[in-house]
Parts: sequence; C-alpha cells; structure tokens
Amino acid sequence: MQKYERLYSYIREYGQLVYDYYSKHGIAFLTTYYNINTTETVWEDENLLGGAYEEVGEYSGIKFNKILLLPVYFIEEISTAFDAQETGLVKENETSIVIPSSYGITPYSRDLVKLEQSYLRPTNNIYPVFVVSGVEIHPNTDRRFWKLKLEVFQSKTTTQVDNQVENTYVFYDYDKKIHTLEDSESLTKLLTKNSTLRATLKDLYDENSGFYLV
Repeated sequence: MQKYERLYSYIREYGQLVYDYYSKHGIAFLTTYYNINTTETVWEDENLLGGAYEEVGEYSGIKFNKILLLPVYFIEEISTAFDAQETGLVKENETSIVIPSSYGITPYSRDLVKLEQSYLRPTNNIYPVFVVSGVEIHPNTDRRFWKLKLEVFQSKTTTQVDNQVENTYVFYDYDKKIHTLEDSESLTKLLTKNSTLRATLKDLYDENSGFYLV
C-alpha cells in the first residue's frame, strides 16, 4: 500500500492559530506592567511569614521588573464594589485582564498594572494603578493563558512604584517578545536603517534592465 501524507494538518494549524497567532495578534490594550522580581526582592521571613512591611514605600523590600507597552487582552468591564471598613465605606474598582504565556513572564499576585501612561497620552495620565489580587491559569498545560483579577491600588502612584524598579523592559511588537530597554533601542535603529536601505534600493532599480543602477 502506498504511503501518503496529508498536505494540511488542520488540528495543528488551529492550535497554532489560537496559541501562537491570536495570543499575539488579537485586539490588545497597551499597559505598563510591574512584575515582581523574585530574585532581588527581600522578604521579612521571621515575623511576617515571608511578607513585607509595606508593598510600596521606604520600608518595602519588594523590587519590580517594569515592562513597557505590554499588550493585554479581554479587559472586563470595571465593576464598583463597596467595602465596609473602620474608616467607612471604601469604593474598590475591579476588573480582569488576560496575558498569554507566550510572553515568557510569570504573573504574581500583587503585581501592578497601569492601564494609562503619560508617554502614551500626556494629557490624560489621571487613572489609578491596579494591583493583581488573583491569578487563574487556563488551562493547566505548558501553553496557557493567565487571567488576572485586578483591584485599584489605593493611594499609590507610579512615581512611588518607579523607585522600586530593578530592571526596565519593553514589549517589542516586531517580534512579539520582551527585550531590555537597550536591546529594543538597538532593534529600532536596525529597523530604521533597513527601511531607509529598502527605500534607497527601490529608487535605484531599473525595470527595463532588471538591474540596480548605482
């Protein structure tokens, strides 16, 4: 019996569409994400069971990796919940976002997210910082999506958080990966040079002879 091989593997193409393509090319919202740096963070492990005296401030040992322009997906409608505390009723805004594992980062509870930044909208940087209050994994495999529950981080600003930033990264849209700030600047310069070279070669091409005339 003659062996044959199917030209199209539909189930694999569907898997690539969902996990490789859509997770990177879907409709996204750009954010600034503060991912806890577990290597450099100093925890108080004697009296606070591995916690910190404060999350953001002078006595905090928590360090963050700041990721600029990180796309997130499926932002849910912000709901308003009222919590009765000693000071009275506190209004807490809640929402959720989705991050694909293809980014190569692991979200943690108490990570911080800023949905607006001054470099994106200089006249509209008035919105709050959100803190990750819960992390769900969908599904429990090596290729997954992280669903993060967010709450408003009360009385904290990005100016205070930036004092605890250990490293700064940028999500580079060209290859859909996270790079250091220095590497992303180098990649941008290379892409700019390539665009200039492409435009120059196009002007030098002669359609009649099929040669590039210098």
